[in-house]
Amino acid sequence: MLKNSMLSFFYWNPKKEIFTIPYLNIPIVWYSLLFLSGFVIGYYIVISIFRRYFYIFENITKKDILSFDILKEDLKNPKTESQKRVYEFFFEKTKNENFLDSNDKVLELLNLYIDGKIKNRLFLENIFSKAILSTKSKLIKIVDTGIVYVVIATIIGARLGHLIFYESPSYYLKNPINIIKIWQGGLASHGAGVAIMIALFLFCYYLKKFSPKLKFVHLLDFVVVPTALVGFFIRMGNFFNQEILGVETNLPWAVIFGSPMENVTIVPRHPVQLYEALFYLGVFGVLFFLSYRKYFLIKEGKLLGLFLILVFGFRFFIEFLKVRQSAILDDNTFLLMGQYLSIPFIALGIFFLFWDKIRSFFLKN
Repeated sequence: MLKNSMLSFFYWNPKKEIFTIPYLNIPIVWYSLLFLSGFVIGYYIVISIFRRYFYIFENITKKDILSFDILKEDLKNPKTESQKRVYEFFFEKTKNENFLDSNDKVLELLNLYIDGKIKNRLFLENIFSKAILSTKSKLIKIVDTGIVYVVIATIIGARLGHLIFYESPSYYLKNPINIIKIWQGGLASHGAGVAIMIALFLFCYYLKKFSPKLKFVHLLDFVVVPTALVGFFIRMGNFFNQEILGVETNLPWAVIFGSPMENVTIVPRHPVQLYEALFYLGVFGVLFFLSYRKYFLIKEGKLLGLFLILVFGFRFFIEFLKVRQSAILDDNTFLLMGQYLSIPFIALGIFFLFWDKIRSFFLKN
């Protein structure tokens, strides 16, 4: 603890590296570990949200059928009582066996059986396990591919956003190798936000094979829930990196950063990284709770709108407590670069929050 007149402040100067990999001499730093932790935990959160959504809309698509031949064989020569009951239902609906000649008819009857008999496709997945792709397997396929899109977009978008809006281009023109050193910090959430939207828009084309009803806005709804948690981990990483510093303060919870990355005076400062981390953790808790409500899973844009308004609304106000970071704009303006960049995201959040009403208005007119 360091003393400053009548107040005592918390002194923070941890090592940025946890350890160095022997022989390879590659440092493992807190920032990278926390960043990765956010994505690993987020992976399982996204799977849980997709599972809840697919259990609401459980229709089977052609991409869910692993083999129509095996499926038809199980229907013609049922091996279990459950398979026999399904065949009897199909025969009752069609009055003949010709339905087996058409893959589309078989698919139609499967979904009719779900809607009219069982209200749960898991039953069909279990009794025709060799012919129908399980929901669990489908979720893993979707999320495994989606996470690749999101991780690449986050890293590239956040890094480019930082370089474009917060750094002097001349420095990186002279030191281009430093562009890829993301473990040293320097990621902008605004750039990540734009890049993730673009990546998910492209990912939608892949997703249509498994769930034609799942739209781009729905996909964004599901992704922003773990994104809030990732934001928590990133800000904790910033705290360990001693970057994105707050302005000077005499409040009793002020922090003195012993080795700040920015060229600033070592004085007690607002721990704005912790303020943001705790707020993002709270936003995650709210969104995750709401994701269990059918209304928020079905209504497009609700989770996304809340996320954008809460996160970037908070970002706008917390910037007043931050040291100016942009080498391009901040020195001569009242608002900081982060605040200017937050305004369009807040407006976008309001737009998506009322997306269903806006879309209905234009469809009627």
